[in-house]
Amino acid sequence: MNLFRSEEHVTRWPLYFQTSDDYVMSVSDWADVFGVPLFRNRLEQNYLDQAQSYLSDYHDALLSKGKPAPAPDSVLLTVMLTDIVDSTVTATELGDDEWRSLLALHDQIARTQIRHFGGTEVKQTGDGFLASFSSPTRAIRCASAIRDAVADLGLQLRVGVHSGECEIVGDDLAGIAVHIASRVAATANPGTVLVTESVVSAVTGSGIDFVDQGEHELKGVPGTWRLSRPGQ
Repeated sequence: MNLFRSEEHVTRWPLYFQTSDDYVMSVSDWADVFGVPLFRNRLEQNYLDQAQSYLSDYHDALLSKGKPAPAPDSVLLTVMLTDIVDSTVTATELGDDEWRSLLALHDQIARTQIRHFGGTEVKQTGDGFLASFSSPTRAIRCASAIRDAVADLGLQLRVGVHSGECEIVGDDLAGIAVHIASRVAATANPGTVLVTESVVSAVTGSGIDFVDQGEHELKGVPGTWRLSRPGQ
């Protein structure tokens, strides 16, 4: 038996199974590091639901036994982050019931367009969505379609699109690329889609025109970033 129960570990941690010997510990190693009581907690039925709380202990244990902690799996993606402008003000003006109904329509539109353009909904971010795409062209067209559709509901969106390496964390995405997309969205004017240079370069020849929006500082991101707006 290894750290998690061998067969289930391999099937539920598919990103790393080919190098499992590098990071799987034996029962004796785990017990030696943490002691039997804490080790037994790792064998509870819901151990994967608590995986995040175990992560630091797990890495410490690996290092103590001379094993490298597995690096997060990463992949090059285009990420799109949308955000409803002045959502709190609108919710206050409409009242809870009407706002919930309006938000449900917004969510339906966003999810429909994400699927239509071949994207993957990563998560809902309160008043918007984080989605990933293998094609930056599809990400731009999806962003524009959502923006235009929700405008008919009286809502305005800010949308940021960026292409870069993303860390896969379960069903979520993390890493600087996601952070950049969020900051680009925050920089956008109401009703505007903004993209980074990585997106502009990747869609050369696609027929999408861009309007240069100049260089911007993105909070928490080093340097300045040239942003562009897809043409109408």
